[in-house]
Amino acid sequence: MAKVSIRGLFKMYPNAKDVAPAVHDFNLEIDDSEFIVFVGPSGCGKTTTLRMIAGLESISKGEIYIDDQIVNNLPPKNRNIAMVFQNYALYPNLSLFENMAFSLRLKKMEKFEINESVKNKAKKLQIEHLLDRLPGQISGGQRQRVALGRAIVRDPKIFLMDEPLSNLDAKMRVRMRMELIKLQRELGVTTIYVTHDQIEAMTMGDRIVVMNGGVIQQVDTPENIYNYPANRFVAGFIGSPPMNFIKGKLVRQDGRLLFAHDRFALEVPADTAGRIDLKYKDVYGGIRPENMTIKPYDGGDVAGPSFRGTIEGAELVGADRYVYVRFGGDEVIVRVDARERHQNGMEVLVSLEMDRFLCFDLHSEHRIS
Repeated sequence: MAKVSIRGLFKMYPNAKDVAPAVHDFNLEIDDSEFIVFVGPSGCGKTTTLRMIAGLESISKGEIYIDDQIVNNLPPKNRNIAMVFQNYALYPNLSLFENMAFSLRLKKMEKFEINESVKNKAKKLQIEHLLDRLPGQISGGQRQRVALGRAIVRDPKIFLMDEPLSNLDAKMRVRMRMELIKLQRELGVTTIYVTHDQIEAMTMGDRIVVMNGGVIQQVDTPENIYNYPANRFVAGFIGSPPMNFIKGKLVRQDGRLLFAHDRFALEVPADTAGRIDLKYKDVYGGIRPENMTIKPYDGGDVAGPSFRGTIEGAELVGADRYVYVRFGGDEVIVRVDARERHQNGMEVLVSLEMDRFLCFDLHSEHRIS
């Protein structure tokens, strides 16, 4: 298979001198057989980066290596890559067999080799019984399998996938995610996958590259991206519902470090406090909805890492209920069991798991805890 090395990659479009580069100083090492996912909002540069790796987009500055060979000026056909597109890009007038065999015929492979290769890959994808049909005669999920088959039949070094599941319905997307992961593990092909869907990124990638504004925000495993986001953008983009942010100050009091809000003060755990540089005063406190609990407020003193708030609404989402709690000018979302029922307007006590509480500098928005 192949390693990929991307060094100082820039993409600047002509006549866009006063506009930030579409891709800015992109650096990444991708291991042999790794499944890596580029994720971010629309326009963040992820597809542009993928197209530069494929050779479909020119490089303004920087270098791309595949197995230690620089490929900046190498035509796409000579890079030994296969690309799977969002719209499948199948030839509508050719049978599924001919669609999968097309690139092999261009290579002038022997007829028996083409037949064996296509049928073998079709069997892996469970579409061998469909090979005589046209693309318009099969379902979207089956067309996606054909597009994958056309890619893997070439035995490429690298798969490049640009939002390949976005045209499928939700149920089929879940199924195809699992099939793609299984297929990639079986083949061991280095895979770069582009998506704007954070669930796809979290469930599929060995590592995730989070992008925004053409810049890499963080590269890490799904677990670390979720639990230790590098900055406020990553923390807010990854996770559904997103992380809650509360503006406050860090203050020292009686040897303790407190996160102080207008309405309450929360003690930061000692092991976390010891890692915070106190040059940071103004911060965002961040906590995920599942790391909080609520209960009716009984009118007593508020003890521990808690504060009072008022329920403004709730959403039932399967086994969970997302409860919106307002306190002063701020609001948090608390994820609770769907069987918990709370009335709008009810005053509640919100308790936080402070070992899951993160702090982000108010100005740079980088995580400081």
